Amino acid sequence: MLVFIHVIVIVTSAIIFGNILERLGQPNIIGELLGGIIVGPIALLIFSVPFEGHPLLEYWDPSIIEKEITILIDIGMVMVMLIAGLGTELEELVKSSKYSFLTAIGGFVIPFFLGYFTGRLFHYEPITSMFLGASLSITAVAVSAKSLYDLNLLRTRIGNTIMGAAVIDDIIGILILSVLLNIIEHAELPSLLNLVFIISKSIAFLVISGAVGLRIVPRILSKLRLTKEFKLGSILLIVLTYAVAARISGLHEIIGAFVAGLILRKTLTNTEVEELVTWGLGFFGPLFFGWIGFVVRLHPLLNIFCYVVIITACIGKIAGCGLGAYISGLTKKEALSVGMGMNGRGAVELVLAGVGLEYGVITQDLFSIIVVMAFITTILTPIGLEITAREKERG
Repeated sequence: MLVFIHVIVIVTSAIIFGNILERLGQPNIIGELLGGIIVGPIALLIFSVPFEGHPLLEYWDPSIIEKEITILIDIGMVMVMLIAGLGTELEELVKSSKYSFLTAIGGFVIPFFLGYFTGRLFHYEPITSMFLGASLSITAVAVSAKSLYDLNLLRTRIGNTIMGAAVIDDIIGILILSVLLNIIEHAELPSLLNLVFIISKSIAFLVISGAVGLRIVPRILSKLRLTKEFKLGSILLIVLTYAVAARISGLHEIIGAFVAGLILRKTLTNTEVEELVTWGLGFFGPLFFGWIGFVVRLHPLLNIFCYVVIITACIGKIAGCGLGAYISGLTKKEALSVGMGMNGRGAVELVLAGVGLEYGVITQDLFSIIVVMAFITTILTPIGLEITAREKERG
């Protein structure tokens, strides 16, 4: 029963604060994280003195229900990556590839190495530093899209560049995750040949499973002629099948979920995609991001390393994306806007950090710092983009 009480409180708080932040013009992921933080570490901090020694405080410790709630969190992780795949427009990626490719490369490579060397400077292990670098490198597509939409920049050259680069960022992040998981499993850095093999295996899974799925999935769904309810069940079975196939292939389940999202995007109508997104994020989104906020620890905020990570994340992403965009042919002001617009972190990088925590290569404190970094950069993205876009109009 205890796990159900936790789920009710976490999801309710995440939904309430998500709606409040959305009405204030901020991405609801901020509110969902905030909701989890408020009923988790902040509540424990407030009630730790008056209820010192009371069993209630022990029951509210995340570690008490971690085993029981893990399966729900794993499903939530899969659903978030499914939504990321559903939100990926391959046509837009191709259309803006001229500017997006270099922007994505610069926006991934520079923050990755800055994050890695920052981790090593503070005496973290190489694999932990790699996870930190990867978490700093991936742009939150949803945050960028919402910011561009609010500023009427979605269909501009800046908007297409940001969205295309953000999608490439996600795909690079998926490939990097498969490499990191392989390193964890074998407890050593791979040779160049093994590295090429791991990346090739990941790309092969993406391409082959995607190509096969695009041929088979539409036929299955059209021939079955299912009712709305049974169609939803069939879609979820497809997603879980891809998640299992990814695991059998030596990759993480979330990679399979992402591929399933790409396929279903091409198979379902816009209305069906919207319904699936609403259903998936209506419960599992608040649960996943609320849980991330719930397990955050507050004392790392007193550590200088937390602020070093936030500053490194901002400098690395803005400089990396901005430089890539400028080299690709955008003006200096457009390049700066692109850098600002890609500074937000969110779903994929938090999933990646969660995987690192699950495998024991990221400490709870470092995980908390990454969540705070995602929180701060997500808030800064629309503000920075609006300021630079306004300056561009004046110029």
